[in-house]
Amino acid sequence: MKTRIGVGGWVAIVVSLLVLCAFGLLPVLWGVSTSFKPESEVYSIPPRWIPEHFSLENYAAVFSNASMAQYFLNTTIISAGTTVISVFVAILAAYGFSRYRFPGRGTLLWSILFTRMLPRVTLLVPLYIFLKNLGMVNTYGGLILIYTLVVMPISVWLLKAFFDNLPYEIEEAAVMDGCSPVGVLFRIIMPISLPAIVSIAMNAFILSWNEFLFALVMTNGKAIRPVSVGLAFYIDELGVHWGPLMAASLLMSIPAILIFMIFQKQLVRGLSEGGVKG
Repeated sequence: MKTRIGVGGWVAIVVSLLVLCAFGLLPVLWGVSTSFKPESEVYSIPPRWIPEHFSLENYAAVFSNASMAQYFLNTTIISAGTTVISVFVAILAAYGFSRYRFPGRGTLLWSILFTRMLPRVTLLVPLYIFLKNLGMVNTYGGLILIYTLVVMPISVWLLKAFFDNLPYEIEEAAVMDGCSPVGVLFRIIMPISLPAIVSIAMNAFILSWNEFLFALVMTNGKAIRPVSVGLAFYIDELGVHWGPLMAASLLMSIPAILIFMIFQKQLVRGLSEGGVKG
């Protein structure tokens, strides 16, 4: 039985959506406005949404800061490494859980998800000791390893749900044509699972690009420090340098926004098909 929504109901829905959009967009718009303000206007009273004098000095300060350039490079290396490794490992793990039955399969699968349920702060000390014993504190490899461990549970479960929906007949036909089990995975399953793979790749990239807590604890110098931690150094004993901070924050968000815009269709399809078992 279909329920009709009257004019008042539609008005309430539209108003609610506008309020939610404003709640999410207004801080971003204020940050954009602040990034173009000279320092004299940042603390002006009453506050101005539109700068009286547009200035690019904040962006110039970010681009001229050699440390920020190093932070962006570090973040790119760490995010790219995390994405590649986590996607590769997740594909192998998810396919194994989906297609093979072995002792302890259910326990192992749920234990992977259990690690994602723990607050990250509870993992700081054990992971730091783990990296220290491996000699990987303050290294690219150490952060990539930690980030991979963080994104793996969601990646494995999402891909497993997607693989579960794929018919076995496709793989049986490929095997009958002489394709090896490894060939079935990489030549048959992966191409048709591209939306789900793109989804977990985007999740891994965005998480590693924005991660702050682990990066703060696991690094102790600008040689490895990512930009998420570098932004914190715009807060010092003199106060918060809002102009450069907002400019650097907006520049930091551009890669994630561009990736989302490019792969939006694959992301939505991967999440919908991987999250609902048919």
